[in-house]
Amino acid sequence: MCLLVTALIGWNILYFVSGRKELAGFSFLEQAGLSYLFGAGAIAIQMPVMSFFGMGYTRFNMLLPWVFLAGINVLIAVLNKKRRRQLSGNFGTSGDSGTPQSLTLEKTIGKWDVTLFFLIAFQAAYNIFRALMRPIESYDAVAIHGLKAKMIYFAGGLSENFFGNISSFFQGAHPDYPLLIPLLENWVYVFLGRFNDILVKSIFPLFYLSFVLVFYAVLKRITRSRSTALLFTFLLATVKQFSDYSTIGYADLQTGIYFALGLFYLYLWFREKGARFLAISLISNIFCLWTKNEGMLLAVISVFVFLFYVLANMTKSESRRILPFLLYAGAIACVILAWTGFKERCGLVNENFNLMMISAGNLKTGLGKVPAILYEYQKQFFGFKKWNMIWILCFLVFLTGFKTAFSKNIKFITAALFLFVMGYSAVYIFSAVDIKFFLHSTGSRFLLHILPVAVFWMALVVHGKKIIKE
Repeated sequence: MCLLVTALIGWNILYFVSGRKELAGFSFLEQAGLSYLFGAGAIAIQMPVMSFFGMGYTRFNMLLPWVFLAGINVLIAVLNKKRRRQLSGNFGTSGDSGTPQSLTLEKTIGKWDVTLFFLIAFQAAYNIFRALMRPIESYDAVAIHGLKAKMIYFAGGLSENFFGNISSFFQGAHPDYPLLIPLLENWVYVFLGRFNDILVKSIFPLFYLSFVLVFYAVLKRITRSRSTALLFTFLLATVKQFSDYSTIGYADLQTGIYFALGLFYLYLWFREKGARFLAISLISNIFCLWTKNEGMLLAVISVFVFLFYVLANMTKSESRRILPFLLYAGAIACVILAWTGFKERCGLVNENFNLMMISAGNLKTGLGKVPAILYEYQKQFFGFKKWNMIWILCFLVFLTGFKTAFSKNIKFITAALFLFVMGYSAVYIFSAVDIKFFLHSTGSRFLLHILPVAVFWMALVVHGKKIIKE
């Protein structure tokens, strides 16, 4: 029931941002996936706002704002229905069916499609089974997220000395980390009315399942090919590292998911200019910021991708895109400044990397780390046990589809991949932490942040090459 309510909250947000167009053009699978992902993120942002106003974390208090939003959506639905009736009366038609041409697909379902579908479904079901076999047990899941969730639940909210207590009494709990996962776990505890370290893990495989649904739906919208969408969804869903992290309670999978959503729907906005795509992208980036510290860098990458698009289309017809960019970048900047300012006021500093580490001295020292960094990269590149052959496939797609990778709107996703490598490499270079320990503890996890975007990019390039040949 808790997870269903979470999805209903997210659906209301999705309906609201769609406005007059309602949910036209969004398939059921896309709506289902986005609903859970948006609901989870919204609940985790709602709780600090409630604490600011002195509201306790009770089910009634937490559901009240969403009941109000549901009422607004009912009003929107009534007004939209009235508008459609007027259009029907004026033009003698029932209006737009809401199904864009881009969603017209092949009607037949082949054996290959059915096979891929069942393999993806089996992997998702197995992930749920693995997650619910044991309680939260992995180090970060316990020390960074689970501990904070229980403290919040016991206190009935975020107490004034919450971050101070984490800093003073707990080693390795990273008090400066964003709180999406702990607050989401607390939401489950509040809804259940008790602790349950097994059921609380159900939120993680549902992130996986929801994102797989959205990934498939977005690719199907773009390629207009069920087979292509299923193939690349299968490639992503069966990467061992990707599926493993949907079962253990870490935040890296969620970080990669929200970053990917931000870029996917920004790309759709580049193509179709629907305001709701831009809204979904912005909201996803805000959720990414609230998931892990790395989310700040990832959100900035999305801003730069948007900036590249504006600069590349700085013509008379596209100059009106500057205002959406300024609003988009301004909203992300406000969230970053607010969170950064709060951490500074509370004296919260990340020991692995912070902006104070960016200096000429650290750069000079950091250049000596380059061989170790490159060694870690090649280890992950050929890490078949964790990644199958996904990175080798990416490299081959880049070599064979070089022109396509830098064509049309695909080049902006290509730019995101390069910005990711540059940004994360800079973190390693400037960090004052022992590089071998830092690489060993984060190398494979950080790649989860870009994996969904990399597979999405591969699908775009392969599809783009196919169109060129035709």
